[in-house]
Amino acid sequence: MPNNPIKELMGLSAWAKVEIKKAKKLQNEGNVLITHWGMSGPAILKLSAWGARYLAEQNYQFDLQVSWIEEKEEALRSKIADFRAKKGASLLQNHHFTDLPKRLWLFLLEKAQINMQKKWADLNKSEINKLCEVLLSDSYEVSGKTTYKEEFVTCGGIALNEINPQTMASKKHPNLYFTGEVLDIDGITGGFNFQAAWTTAWIASKLA
Repeated sequence: MPNNPIKELMGLSAWAKVEIKKAKKLQNEGNVLITHWGMSGPAILKLSAWGARYLAEQNYQFDLQVSWIEEKEEALRSKIADFRAKKGASLLQNHHFTDLPKRLWLFLLEKAQINMQKKWADLNKSEINKLCEVLLSDSYEVSGKTTYKEEFVTCGGIALNEINPQTMASKKHPNLYFTGEVLDIDGITGGFNFQAAWTTAWIASKLA
């Protein structure tokens, strides 16, 4: 996210549900880590794993939708109304009803163009709509990925149906063996791939 101001929150972590806008089945939830280039963390890493081929086809140009809270819209509006009734005299910047880190809360208020020094009781209907939108369907333009050799996992490789799983030998070329990430197998994070590399190497080495 090269030009997005959210990078100023580098190091901050929060729960979120993330979804690729034009591929609704590509979604995940969990901790999101704000970095100096955009977003990472378990939810983002898993999403990029499930959508590896789709994202490559899009040349890593897509829109990411982020829901920062688990509430449905109706429940969220009810919480806002309840909070206004109980804490109406408090300032938005000092008190809120979510578990969001304060820096992220203030960032989202600014993104929604809501005066953070405003009292909760003074929020108008338009501002409440904007607040709901930024909490439930925050949008970010993604352009590119981390640089080469910074990936946790690589996708693609030698087709598994071309390999004898008992020996890791190629079915097409005698005395040629393939192990690890040169195979078309990948896990959602690096640990699974270490195990796959060690196991396939062990199987191949038994013939040495």
